[in-house]
Amino acid sequence: MDSQPSILVIDDQPDNFDVVETLLDGENYQLYYASSGQQALSRLHSFQPDLILLDVMMPDLNGMEVCQQIKPSTMQAVPIIMVTALTDKEDLARCLATGADDFISKPVNGMELRARVRSILRIKQHYDSMQVLLKLREDMVNMIVHDLRNPLTSIVLGAQILRFPDLSPEQQQGKVEQILIAGQQLQSLIDSLLMMAKLESGKMVLNYTEVDLYTLCMSALADIEAIATQKISP
Repeated sequence: MDSQPSILVIDDQPDNFDVVETLLDGENYQLYYASSGQQALSRLHSFQPDLILLDVMMPDLNGMEVCQQIKPSTMQAVPIIMVTALTDKEDLARCLATGADDFISKPVNGMELRARVRSILRIKQHYDSMQVLLKLREDMVNMIVHDLRNPLTSIVLGAQILRFPDLSPEQQQGKVEQILIAGQQLQSLIDSLLMMAKLESGKMVLNYTEVDLYTLCMSALADIEAIATQKISP
């Protein structure tokens, strides 16, 4: 990960935080501490860690109750490792049923803790990267779908004008060119959608070609001219 991963340790015993801090020393993590479940929930309103180490046995709100409140909220993507002295399989199953992603038994073994934290943070990093890609895809699709309106409008407008009986041959030819340019732009946008689908499937092959910037700029100007014509037409 590019920045220091942040870990929130929730435990009513400060000595346990010291133990975790010692065991994770040198791992380049930014550690934060909450001494109760309620304090942790209040803090999570303004702070989203990359991982939560959550003690199960706490007064007031125990770890399972805290987990049950975190997971249905906007914090559901934050992974939780339960730290528990419970050994009964049913109790451990309940920890996972409340939404915990993993658990580690007390007394905490340093090698096991480091391995589980690294594993969970690696999964979290992959999840975050996927969310960024999905957001980028959504933005691109919205942008392309929005841009489809311009060439479609230009084509419809040009076709409607061609129906006027008193158009000169030069005017007719101009509108035909306008429709052709808009159709080419529409085709380019559709090609972009298909290209994005290939990128997502990993089947994209890059072909480098020379681009005529003059033609590209003139095409963009023609598109803008078509839009401007639409706005000033009675």
